[in-house]
Amino acid sequence: MLVFSFLFDGEELSLPVSPLPYGWGVAQTARELTVNGTGSVYLPGDGAAHSEPLEFLLPAREYPFCVPGAVPDPTHYIKRFTAWIQGKRIGRYVVPGMINARVVLEELTYEERDGTGDVYCKLYLKESPALEAVTTEAAASTDSASRPAMETAAAAQTYTVVSGDCLSVICRRFYGSGTAKYYNALAAYNGIKNPHLIFPGQVLTIPTAAQLGVSA
Repeated sequence: MLVFSFLFDGEELSLPVSPLPYGWGVAQTARELTVNGTGSVYLPGDGAAHSEPLEFLLPAREYPFCVPGAVPDPTHYIKRFTAWIQGKRIGRYVVPGMINARVVLEELTYEERDGTGDVYCKLYLKESPALEAVTTEAAASTDSASRPAMETAAAAQTYTVVSGDCLSVICRRFYGSGTAKYYNALAAYNGIKNPHLIFPGQVLTIPTAAQLGVSA
C-alpha cells in the first residue's frame, strides 16, 4: 500500500486513504518561432512549475482500506493543511519510489456529500523549485573560498527525532527512499555509529542527496 505524505517544517502528515488515480509531471515554457515558408516551430524553453490537483477521502470512521495509523477524524487533516496554507509554507510531497517534490499548497476545497461524515477533498499542489543564487564572475572569484560552506548551510536542514522514528523512515520522508544506502549514509553524516539506534529529541542534520553522496 502506497503512503502519500506531506512534510512541512519537520512535521509529517500521511493521507488516511491512498488517492486513485494520482500523478505528477514536469513542464517547460516552450518558445514559438515563426519561420518563413515553414510556419511555427517550437524550441525548448525555461523550466516551468508543475501543478496538480490531488483528490482524496478523509474518512470519519475506520475502513479496511485506510492506511495504518489513519486518524478517523477529517478535521485532524483539514486543520493541518489549513495551517500550512495560511502560514505560506513550502514543503515536500512524497510518494515512496515515485514522487519527491518541493511544493506549496495552493488551495484546499472539501465537502461532505452523503451524511456519513466522510469528507471529500481536493488539494491543489504547485511545484516550488529551489531558487539558485546567480553571482557575477568577480563576486565568484572573491567569495570562492567561503561559497561551498554557505551553499552547504543553505541546503542542509535539521530534524528532531520523535518517538517511533528510525533512520529508514526519516530517509523516506526526506529523500523518497529508506534503503540501507540512504540510512547508513545519513548515520555516517551525523556521526552515528549504530544506524539502528537513535533517540527521541536527537537533532539530525539532513543534507541534500548530493551532499549525502547517494543516488537513486
